[in-house]
Formats: sequence, structure tokens, C-alpha cells
Amino acid sequence: MGKQGPRALIYILILLGLIILALFFMPLRLAVSMAGLENSKFSAREISGSIWNGRIEQAQLGPFALGNLDASVQLFPLLTGKVKMDLERPAVAGDSGLTATIGKQGNSLTVENATTTLSVGGQLAPLPASNIQLDDVSVAFAGGRCQSANGKVRLSLDANIPGLDLKQGLLGNAICEDGVLVLPLTSGSGMEELTMKLEGNGFYTARLFLNGNERAWTLLLPTLGFQKVPSGYAIKVAGQLGQKR
Repeated sequence: MGKQGPRALIYILILLGLIILALFFMPLRLAVSMAGLENSKFSAREISGSIWNGRIEQAQLGPFALGNLDASVQLFPLLTGKVKMDLERPAVAGDSGLTATIGKQGNSLTVENATTTLSVGGQLAPLPASNIQLDDVSVAFAGGRCQSANGKVRLSLDANIPGLDLKQGLLGNAICEDGVLVLPLTSGSGMEELTMKLEGNGFYTARLFLNGNERAWTLLLPTLGFQKVPSGYAIKVAGQLGQKR
């Protein structure tokens, strides 16, 4: 009986060593597949390298292109069955780069400390938006419901509207309300407001309100999709992230 204790300990140590060795040489693609990230609106043209030194080509999160990323998986969460992957795209001229951590375990999905600029493209059309800047933004979804959110968000508008100075965009902090990710953004003057809501299934709504009754707006704003409302004009869009409008 006395010899069985040390022998069992040796077997356990050997087993742990084999597990660590397997993890050390695990391909990044296998880790992404095991986590189910590819079923959570995250995709890529090619995933190569190991979990410690990987490369993701033409990464995409929903409708947002993330570019070519360096990737590495954190060890300790992996030992508990959770994949937390650090992503980075170095900044270069004309590109502010990207840093973020994506986590996936079961029905939970997290994006932590995301800092980058995402091109909106036609996703929010006819809303006159060009890009969204994230500054240390973290969001956690579980079971399709927003659990927590924080960090600064700035939406840049691409519109030349008389009487409005939209060069600085609309700024606010990410929050969760009733299981929905909400971005309540306002301009520096407080005269322009945008509220965007995103559900766990990718369905979103966005409403931009312009406070004022400039004479020039009467003919211009309806052609851009705005409607007259009390004390100003508003435009609202809705859709599914990743679907063309």
C-alpha cells in the first residue's frame, strides 16, 4: 500500500506533463474550433501557428473587418476549458491598430479592453455614420444577454448639415440595459444624440436625433432619411449585424 501512493503521484505528474505538452503544441485553429468562436460571428480566411504564437488572416467579427492579427491564447483560462485569446494589429501610418481579448466558454462570449477603429460602411445606412472608435471597451454576453459593458465609444458622422458641427462625432460609454448592449452617444454641444442598441442575436436599432429647426433642414434632411419630430429631426435604422442593407 505504501508504494502505491508515490506510484500514483508519478502517474498523475506524467499525465499533467502530457496535457501541458499537448497544450504547448496545440494549433491555434484547433483552440478556436474547440471554443466555438467560429459560431459566434468570429471568422477568418486563415488561422495558422500555435496557441502561443498564432496568426489570423482577414479576421472578421460580424460585419466588422479586423484585418490581419497576431494572436495568442492565455494559458490559465485554457486549463479550465475557457479560451481567452489576445489579439493585436500593430498601428501603422493611417491605421490606429487594434488590441483586444476575445473569450468564449459555453454560451458566454466576452470582448475585453478593445481599442480600435471599426469601419461602419453601409451597415447603418442611411444613417450618416462612417466609423466607430472603441477606447478600452469591454462587453460580456451570456445566453444572448448583455451582462456587463464599459468603455468609451465615439461614432464619426459623415454628413454636411448646415448649422451642425459634427467633426468631433458623438461620444459616450457602453452600458447594459435589460440584457441589451446600449451605446448612448451625444455631441459636445448636447444638441445631437444617438442611441444604439445591440442584442445578443445580432439584431440592432440605432436612432439619431438632431435638436433644432434650421430652415435649411426642411428640404435637406428628408432627402437623407430624417423625419420631423417634436423639437427637431430623427432617423432610425434597424437590422441584423452582418446582413447587407
